Amino acid sequence: MLKITIKQLYMKIEVDRELCTSVATCIAVAPNTFELDEEGIAIVKNPKGDTEETILQAAKSCPVNAIIIYDDAGKQIYPELKK
Repeated sequence: MLKITIKQLYMKIEVDRELCTSVATCIAVAPNTFELDEEGIAIVKNPKGDTEETILQAAKSCPVNAIIIYDDAGKQIYPELKK
């Protein structure tokens, strides 16, 4: 019997307000997690609003990489740090 265990990742999500250009692709991809504030800048409204896979896809959809994702140990997982 094959047993598969899925570990729930508790990611930390940040939005760099200086980079955000209000394109709102993050909202199109993960509407339960992101919204635009009164200045038209993306904010995290509910860090667990969408699946982690969807949130990561939303971060990847940002044309200016304004969404930064960290894993539960605090390591930045997106965008990948250049070595």
